[in-house]
Amino acid sequence: MAKTTPAETGGGTGPERRPGSRRRRFVVAAVLVLLALNVLAAGGVLWLRTSVPTVAGTVDGLAGLTKPASVTRDSRGVLYITAESPEDASFALGFAHAQDRLWQMEMTRRIGSGRLAEVVGEAGLPVDRMLRTLGLYRLAEANLDRLSPAARAHVEAYAAGVNGYLDTRSGALPPEFVLLGHSPEPWRPADTLVWGRLMSLQLAGNWFGEILRARMLKAGLTRADLDILWAERPQPPRAGADAASPAVDPDGAFALLDAGRLDRIAAALPEVLAPRLASNVWILDGSRTPTGKPVLAGDPHLGFTDPGLWSLARIEAPGYRRVGAFVPGVPFLLLGHNGRIAWSMTTTTSDTQDLFVEKLDPDDPGRYLTPDGSAAFATRTETLRAGDRTLELTVRATRHGPVVSDVMESAADAAAAGTVLALASPVLMADDDTAEALFRMGEATGADDFVAALRGFHAPQQNVAFADVDGRLGIVSAGRVPVRVGDGFLPSQGWTGTQDWRGWLPFEALPKLRDPASGAIVNANNRVWPSEQDRFFGREPDAPYRADRIAERLADADGSVEAMAALQRDTRSGYARDLVPVLLPLVAGRAPDKATRAALTLLRLWDGDMAAGRPEPVIFAAWTAALHERLLADDLGGLLRGYHRIRAATLLRILLHEPGWCDDRRTATIENCADIVAGSLSEAMAAMTRRFGEDVAKWRWGDAHQAVFEHRIWSRLPVIGGFLQRRAVTGGGDYTVSRGSWTWGDSERPVFPHNHGASYRAVYDLADLERSRFAAALGASGNLFSPYFGSWQGDWTAGRSFTIPADPDDDTARLSLRP
Repeated sequence: MAKTTPAETGGGTGPERRPGSRRRRFVVAAVLVLLALNVLAAGGVLWLRTSVPTVAGTVDGLAGLTKPASVTRDSRGVLYITAESPEDASFALGFAHAQDRLWQMEMTRRIGSGRLAEVVGEAGLPVDRMLRTLGLYRLAEANLDRLSPAARAHVEAYAAGVNGYLDTRSGALPPEFVLLGHSPEPWRPADTLVWGRLMSLQLAGNWFGEILRARMLKAGLTRADLDILWAERPQPPRAGADAASPAVDPDGAFALLDAGRLDRIAAALPEVLAPRLASNVWILDGSRTPTGKPVLAGDPHLGFTDPGLWSLARIEAPGYRRVGAFVPGVPFLLLGHNGRIAWSMTTTTSDTQDLFVEKLDPDDPGRYLTPDGSAAFATRTETLRAGDRTLELTVRATRHGPVVSDVMESAADAAAAGTVLALASPVLMADDDTAEALFRMGEATGADDFVAALRGFHAPQQNVAFADVDGRLGIVSAGRVPVRVGDGFLPSQGWTGTQDWRGWLPFEALPKLRDPASGAIVNANNRVWPSEQDRFFGREPDAPYRADRIAERLADADGSVEAMAALQRDTRSGYARDLVPVLLPLVAGRAPDKATRAALTLLRLWDGDMAAGRPEPVIFAAWTAALHERLLADDLGGLLRGYHRIRAATLLRILLHEPGWCDDRRTATIENCADIVAGSLSEAMAAMTRRFGEDVAKWRWGDAHQAVFEHRIWSRLPVIGGFLQRRAVTGGGDYTVSRGSWTWGDSERPVFPHNHGASYRAVYDLADLERSRFAAALGASGNLFSPYFGSWQGDWTAGRSFTIPADPDDDTARLSLRP
């Protein structure tokens, strides 16, 4: 009989037992750690949920509030504010905005003031350097002193409301603050005004284009090439290569710029200032509506962000009503109605910014040359902070504006180059009165008052459309437009004076239209000025596809609110209807596989509708993206991504009139357009079949094309960021009324991320403004723990809209504010 060991009987503590014991102890310890982490996580989540503000009850002792006011949130989180004075209403709006969008407001003022790095660290320094150089916050502070007493009272009351919330809040700050270990400072009135300066730069970003075009010329392209790359609509080649060049040739300035230096300047341009240009607006007068009164429809197009830009609210005080889209941080109504008049805006796409190449004084590079001799730079010192680091930034300015090239090079580097670049822009004028104009637009009781208010709307230039309850309507391209020699398409000479601005175009000379005989006004960023005035307004109006489609639909529309809301959802692409018939003959007999033949059959029968449930938009988008790459990559190289947008007129002009562009200069073979078009189709089909399968009829545009809302923090987090990033299946394309602009070249889902479009839609019924309809992306709150975090998204994604009537559909979330 064999002897039994302690290990076999389960007794004893010999060495044979230790490995299992260690494993058990490790498992037990791991389980305990996981349980502890879960408990901590659960506790952390519970604590973070205390960041959701109290929206019912009473808050007493609010400094700056003169009489009681109330903030009610309806079932969607739309704000209903009532107060006994307009100023107290703005106080309540500031309080509510701070409750819903504190992190968004903090980021906006930090970016605008050039203090982002104090929150996010070194990564924020490039933004801070540029914003301090531009001096937006200093300009905002100067604007405060220019406001009328009435407008200033609203700005100050709003700031008091924000601070009233900061002083009385309890619990955790919103999660973004917690993650970064940051607490907000009190709100200042200038924090409100800097938003307008920042948005103005984003809506008038021509200087980005000037640098890109200068880099293209340095890379070997010609002026005639730029004519094609920025073609407005398909047309034959112009007679003479320089027919569209400015009257004064800027080659004297261009010759002084080094390609590498231009590259470095381009790399230093912050993404937060990149152009974001688009929107739709149209109006029908009473002769074309069922009610006999105008209907106005508007949907501004901007880059999609999380939180969204807009806050929807209805504000009531004696003699004061504001209903529509506000921006967190600002008390003035941006888009909406005041009970008497409704308005919306589109970007004019005019050129109101110029980069001036300034020659340095060869005898003293600390000075620069002017037509009157050598001049000293205006200088100031800015102190930047990032964590424990403190940096001193010397900001220089010339007679044209701030020296933006100093952001990426030292004064010694600039002296070696012999030049600097200065930016001239109406946005950078100290006497800008746009904030005052926004206030006065809200005060207007009719069309004449409204137009008078627009005289002070200085920057950015916008097409401001309006209609009033008396049946009047109009549109004014309001804003400061420089009178210049040439068109500002490329950097200008700063030292000769020949390309200096000669002042501003008079308000009376700006494009405008009042009460047209046709009974309709339409603008979708298309040209609003005669071609002979290009030297004033620039060369970059959008292709007229959206405007044409709106006019086409309005021709037989019944003019009802419902019909106008349906038109805002239209996804028919005139661009596709123009381009597909050009592409198909070039691939005749070049469809070797079943999937490609099926795709071409679908396109032949397609009406251009880029609805989310259709397969044809997938084929069209993939084909045009591949074609764009093949046509331009050999000419633009690394600059193609900066050019990025697939421009309808450029592709059509090349295929119809400029076959030389179809040859790929990187190959020994001379390709024709049929070769390039067929090759791009093969490339597109291969990529899409890998992604969506061989059965082309089952492809869906909504699987490839989804709205992606970028959050400055959550979208950058590994693993968890993908779960927190908000997306929505959408239709449309770059040239559809329901704007679905997308980027390509991203290997992650979706294939064609929809990143620019209508984040807000509204239709205003001037017969009864209570019947006006609204929709906005995402939700009322930016706090991911709030019940209002995604409260609008379902309606926005489905194309539905809702009213904001006098009384909310739910008044249980009612907060009383008391002095």
